[in-house]
Amino acid sequence: MHDLVIEGARIIDGLGTPARDGGVAITGGRITAVGQGLGPARQTVDAQGLCLAPGIVDIHTHYDAQLTWDPFATPSTSLGVTTVVIGNCGFTIAPCRPQNRDLIMRNLTHVEGMSLDAMRAGIQWDFESYPEYLGAMERRGVVPNVASLVGHSSVRTYVLGEEAASRTATDAEIAEMRRIVLEAVQVGAIGFATSTLEQHNGENGIPMPSRLADEKEMLALTGALGEAGRGIFMLTKGMTSTIPWLEEIARANGRPVMIAAMFVDPGDPTRVFRELGEIEQGRARGRELWAQVGCFPLGMEFTLRHPYPLEALMAWRPALT
Repeated sequence: MHDLVIEGARIIDGLGTPARDGGVAITGGRITAVGQGLGPARQTVDAQGLCLAPGIVDIHTHYDAQLTWDPFATPSTSLGVTTVVIGNCGFTIAPCRPQNRDLIMRNLTHVEGMSLDAMRAGIQWDFESYPEYLGAMERRGVVPNVASLVGHSSVRTYVLGEEAASRTATDAEIAEMRRIVLEAVQVGAIGFATSTLEQHNGENGIPMPSRLADEKEMLALTGALGEAGRGIFMLTKGMTSTIPWLEEIARANGRPVMIAAMFVDPGDPTRVFRELGEIEQGRARGRELWAQVGCFPLGMEFTLRHPYPLEALMAWRPALT
């Protein structure tokens, strides 16, 4: 006997096959049968008139702060999302020293359009280190599955303080950042995330800390993944980060590289296709390179209060700060 049968649904399996009528049987927390006439179950759900599909994995979210006060990751779970990946672009809230909390929140207000009032009222700062952040989330509980990336900008701020967005790191600081990244993936982070995107600026239009990292720092921190033998390297790519460079990182560490976000640029509409071609060539050479590709054109909110599309234009900097 099955534990649960959901019957009478319109099944959409996510594999590209045509939708079909039927049900799903679950035993021991796993799907054991799909189709019709599944037999008796301890619990039966009539899904007549509804669609039944696998849960959606949202690979690019920024719920790091919200999950401390909203375990449902609203609105994602109501839209069929069952797994969220957080920490993308390296914008996380851990590790974070008490004296840097407001700086981290103000940067998120600018770069991700989050409400500063909501974060100040909602974030439960019962953590400082990255392991403590994961532990706090586990204690409070969350509704979706959560896969967390440790973020470069937060790690940099933790080690360099307010100078994180204004200078390169010393060898000692790089070593400490590498230690933090290694510790994070050893305790459960699925990888390390960063950004070199020109539009990614924090408070007052100052570049997010990860954009100040030189090649020595990048190689050291991605090297922590190779040392750990686990984890992915996630990069939101700016113009200075080339696919061949990312392929070399994948080769050196033997770890997957996730590249975001591949959209058509009206100023150079063929660039994304050239880069996708370079990714395919790298994969043919045995490097695990993945591109995050949008299924529709990238849209940006543009207001005089939040003129995000102008962030990368230096001529506009005096007007934005």
